[in-house]
Amino acid sequence: MPSLTRQPEADDAPAMYVAPVERFGGVTVGSVRPPEDLLPSGGFLAPAPVPAPPRALALDALRLLRQLRDPARRPARWSEPAFTREIELVRLHLEPLRSRKALATSFGREAFHMTLDESARDDPGAVRVAYALRWLELGRGAKSESWPALLESPPA
Repeated sequence: MPSLTRQPEADDAPAMYVAPVERFGGVTVGSVRPPEDLLPSGGFLAPAPVPAPPRALALDALRLLRQLRDPARRPARWSEPAFTREIELVRLHLEPLRSRKALATSFGREAFHMTLDESARDDPGAVRVAYALRWLELGRGAKSESWPALLESPPA
């Protein structure tokens, strides 16, 4: 089975050793780019694999709970009406899914579930928030309140 990975981007930084180390014979290794003939894809390291959909959803749900419980960690756009409408629309589409397995399968088919960078982890889009909310609902066995109500009183 072939392994699918993201193609390297033009702005990907080359791999660097963190600390120089002096080797036998006075050769210092470190803070240099490894030889290209040892790296796949002409000198670019393969990125970390995307987590499996159930794990990605569980991590998103955990981050969401933390952000809901601490208003200081919430992105400003979460309270905007357009963001609220988008979340509620996606939640409506996810409502027929009755198990976490079905939700993870749906999430796995979506094109947006790539590995998140640091800024996207702190400010996920409406679709990821809606999937995380549905993941939490299926775990509790009860539908959550509307998005604005969740911002006022987060789930326990």
